[in-house]
Amino acid sequence: MPDWDAVIIGGGPAGLTAGLYLCRGSWRTLLLEKETVGGYIMNVEYIENYPGFPEGVVGSQLGMDMKNQALKYGLKTERNEVLALDAAPGNKTVSCADGTTYTASAVIIAGGSVPRKLGVPGEEKLRGSGVISCAFCDGGQFSGQVVAVCGGGDAGVTGSLYLAKIASKVILIEAMPALTATAVLRDRGKDNPKIEVRCGMKIEAILGESKVAGVEIVGSGGQKETLQADGLLVHIGLDPVTDYLEGVVPLDKQRQVVVNEWMETEIPGIYSAGDIRSKSPGQVSTAVGDGAAAGMSAQKYLQKLK
Repeated sequence: MPDWDAVIIGGGPAGLTAGLYLCRGSWRTLLLEKETVGGYIMNVEYIENYPGFPEGVVGSQLGMDMKNQALKYGLKTERNEVLALDAAPGNKTVSCADGTTYTASAVIIAGGSVPRKLGVPGEEKLRGSGVISCAFCDGGQFSGQVVAVCGGGDAGVTGSLYLAKIASKVILIEAMPALTATAVLRDRGKDNPKIEVRCGMKIEAILGESKVAGVEIVGSGGQKETLQADGLLVHIGLDPVTDYLEGVVPLDKQRQVVVNEWMETEIPGIYSAGDIRSKSPGQVSTAVGDGAAAGMSAQKYLQKLK
């Protein structure tokens, strides 16, 4: 008999929803999360496009409510990093960084993304010394200073709006000809007098020795410019952490897990949900839907094993 009926890797909205569905079906379920249960939304100041909250909802509150709801029905959680998954026929084995292993009949892969890096000179040297990836977590250090933000999508514009409450000036840099965020966020960014929008520009280097002093940008025509800044928020997307899944389950060109409409991989008993699955829209609402589908699929699989 395996240690658990199901093990869920990742404690964001998808993982918590899958856990909720499985535990309501009385399946013994363990959720493994290497950081904070609740996932990425725990670091989001405000979420305005999640249904049921006309005035929006604080990300950490939504994440905590999801966690508490799943725990209410018996979900067990452990803080650990998953390093390997053995998908041999029969019981699956999940191996963690501290040497612990767990066996389960079903595994749901629902976590493991990291902020995408720019890959430019100065980024690694100054990470934590002005280069940040979370405005809500680390923005307070830039009170009264100038901050650059790389990325004109929803995350980048939201981060810029938050930093504009703290910094003296925010320079929002986007490589595309126009901001790619939703219209309501674009308008707020453009209307904020403390935010300067620079589109069609790429960051070539981050300047500074012991801390960020500025960024070097280049336009589509090759013109270069140096901008003075005390910090840089990088929001250019997320990269899935799926190296440990290489050769275990199929991955697409973006290294996301390939699944069907029921979140099933080609290996019976292994599922994937949320931002880590192929073609994910990367939204909280779709992650919740993925988690529900994965939880329901896993239950059907477990019932067949009885």
